[in-house]
Amino acid sequence: MTTTIKMEDILARKERHSVLYISYDNEAFMNTGIQESGTTPFGASTTTGPGGEKVKGKIGIKEDFIPGFSMLGHKSAYFATANIAYPMDLMGKVMDAMKTEGGAFIQIYAPCPRGWRHAGKDTLKVAKLATESGYWPLITMKVKDGTPTYYYNKAPGMAKGDEANGEYIATDEDKVLDLIKSQGKFRHLLKPEFLEKNIDEIMTQVKARNTNLNKLLQAFGGDDKVLRYAVQMVKVKDQHHINPGHGLCPGCGAGMVINQVGSAADMVAGKDILYFNNTCCLEVATSKDDVSSWQASWMHQLFESGATCADAASTAYRIMKNKGIKQTVPYIIHFGGDGSTVNIGHQFLKSAIVRSSGYQIMNPDLSPY
Repeated sequence: MTTTIKMEDILARKERHSVLYISYDNEAFMNTGIQESGTTPFGASTTTGPGGEKVKGKIGIKEDFIPGFSMLGHKSAYFATANIAYPMDLMGKVMDAMKTEGGAFIQIYAPCPRGWRHAGKDTLKVAKLATESGYWPLITMKVKDGTPTYYYNKAPGMAKGDEANGEYIATDEDKVLDLIKSQGKFRHLLKPEFLEKNIDEIMTQVKARNTNLNKLLQAFGGDDKVLRYAVQMVKVKDQHHINPGHGLCPGCGAGMVINQVGSAADMVAGKDILYFNNTCCLEVATSKDDVSSWQASWMHQLFESGATCADAASTAYRIMKNKGIKQTVPYIIHFGGDGSTVNIGHQFLKSAIVRSSGYQIMNPDLSPY
């Protein structure tokens, strides 16, 4: 069975978030020179972990931290993965997150042609392969009174799992291999010789993640484990949060992220919104030479402080609303790359999510209504 959530029903809800934290996952520190990060997959070549004669790219795993976020005992929270190749799902998740009390975090798969070494025109092809293969499944976790409920999205082209035996997300090894072949950062695993052991390790890690997610879906999923967002693109108005002029590369996944997130956020908040942005490609490319691409209010922070600043602004506006200083509390979205989510700023992000999903909504003096 499938649970379908209509855009109109989301927009009609009174509830609102504290902060929506968004990570555009391009699997490395792209802004500072394609250095290895926590989300860099095994075997990928970066400038700090190149594929050489002795070491064949990254040694380690691509970190999977969202399930851990969902188990922190939040009063109310929303967590999800998304992919730029599925804009209706992505925008539905942004709207749902903004209309859910508490903190929210969405990790969005965002290919980087420069760092992944594929043509800009192939960005959506690569992104689709990631979800179709099972490398990047689309998951939603809604937390209420400390208990998460897990859902997954069935994207076209995905391998069919044995749902009767608890396999909701399957791994298509042929498509995982196609995904590897589509990116130059894995070329050293394929030529001059096919390094089967290294390729098998990537497959093993993908399967392990999906096995874990299937167990979580079995344990914490409801009767209807499939979640679908019904977003009609013709009803989504043109966003006015960011201008089309920016310095992101052709085919950049981050550019698609801000356009889709901006479109969804504009439907929910209109002009009543604040954006916070850690140092990253997105920040640099939209604020060059003191000329901002942003039409909405936007603030830049360093790697470690963005999530904390976003949470602080949300708290401050709620205090001012309850003291009669402000009439409304704005919606708040925080953007970050790998540095501010899985590495330098991870602890700050985790703590900010906990505050947004507990303290802010449990304290009667911080009501936004």
